[in-house]
Amino acid sequence: MGAYSSCWHNRLQGALFLLAFLTWGIGDAVTCLWMIEHRGIMGEANIIARSIIIDYGASSFIVIKIWFTSIVLLFIPFLIQKRSQEPVYWMINGYFFSFFIAGALAMILNIQAAQNEALLFSPEQVIFLFLGSVLILTSIGEEIDKRTNPRIRNYFDCFLYDIAKFLAFIINKK
Repeated sequence: MGAYSSCWHNRLQGALFLLAFLTWGIGDAVTCLWMIEHRGIMGEANIIARSIIIDYGASSFIVIKIWFTSIVLLFIPFLIQKRSQEPVYWMINGYFFSFFIAGALAMILNIQAAQNEALLFSPEQVIFLFLGSVLILTSIGEEIDKRTNPRIRNYFDCFLYDIAKFLAFIINKK
């Protein structure tokens, strides 16, 4: 079955992926549009997002943001992990956590801007924090991976295991 009898590594990484997706992908997009509704399109600091919204509309912006987030920025690490000969588990967790931090800060800034409040950080500071956290957290993760050599189970096997446990719980509950 693998090195571990449980799937906690998979659950942790899945939770970090979900947090990154919900904040950086969906949360940032939704709060961006809410901020634009209150402040106008020029309130958006990201020129790419602004151009997409102007040229293609808000719904296209959300679709593009979700596709870009899920495929390009968040699923690529899973492919790297699957194909890598070296352990990259904690390095990828650092990467996901960096996107969670950036997404949470982007949401906070969008909400503050929409309400005409003083910003916690400037957009430039958030970008700097994001890039710094990616470099630092992935480096720390890489070092942990080298020292611990973690092996995780197949995600599909863990998914099936969790479904079986859940169904067994429901059946035994009756």
